[in-house]
Amino acid sequence: MRINWEVVTPYLWTGVGGVVVGMFLLSYGFGFTSPTTAEKLSSAASEKAIIAAMAPVCADKFGALPDVVARTAIIVADKDNSYKMREAFPEALITLPGKNYPNSDLTAACAGLILAPPKTADLKQ
Repeated sequence: MRINWEVVTPYLWTGVGGVVVGMFLLSYGFGFTSPTTAEKLSSAASEKAIIAAMAPVCADKFGALPDVVARTAIIVADKDNSYKMREAFPEALITLPGKNYPNSDLTAACAGLILAPPKTADLKQ
């Protein structure tokens, strides 16, 4: 039995196109993700939440340090470089729980709170 490739070829290309469209719909249309991708997304989201919760605590503890003026001067001088700003912070303040290295996002968030002008109450007349 011989295969007539002129007849079979369009069906093969249709099948390949269907697989590609199906993969696209599963991944983007219906929100299906692989377990590895889902783990990466959840890890990034939880790290953002931890940084948002720890930044005010870091800023408060930084304000209680004995040499806060000198450290604040370092932050102001290096405010565009979070790597250099790390020198102004004690390592324990900018290390996330369960990690053993300083986090640059936490450093930037904490420095942003330290350098932000103090909030004042809105006066209503």
